Amino acid sequence: MEPLDEARCRRILEVAPDATMDEVDRAYHLLKRFHGRDLAVFAAPGMDEFAAEVRRGILEEIEAAHRHLTGLGPAAQAGPAAPPPPPEAEEPAGETVLGRARSAAGLSLDHVAAETHVRREFLAALEAERFDNLRLATVNVRGYLTAFANAVGLTPEEVVPAYMARYQEWQAGQHQG
Repeated sequence: MEPLDEARCRRILEVAPDATMDEVDRAYHLLKRFHGRDLAVFAAPGMDEFAAEVRRGILEEIEAAHRHLTGLGPAAQAGPAAPPPPPEAEEPAGETVLGRARSAAGLSLDHVAAETHVRREFLAALEAERFDNLRLATVNVRGYLTAFANAVGLTPEEVVPAYMARYQEWQAGQHQG
């Protein structure tokens, strides 16, 4: 692999030279999700880019480029930086799987809401497992949860089954009381 410099990292992540760190993060998560999925269904003879070992190499390159750019700190922020949200506007990421993943990805609930088209209050309730704020059809909770997991770089298979089991257990307790 060629040595990493800022320009090469931005090419790997497919972002413009003046892209902000938020745009870099979005591109990183999008590429990670795309190349992390098994696309063998689409593979045809001669389509080596879908081979597992090639995808692993691409993912390693994406990870290295993201680490390099985020390690540059303010120097990597070529675009105008968005002002930080006021402290009361953002709930701190909780000690849940979703909270830790969102925090690790450096994403705000507002960003995830914009990406998933799920209302912020539902995302906050999902993240904090405040089931009483999720009085929705179970299929909606599952769909919102799947979108949230994807947006923060988790695979739904890692999160949805255990979460839905806790949600349904809570629902059952509500119907008994």
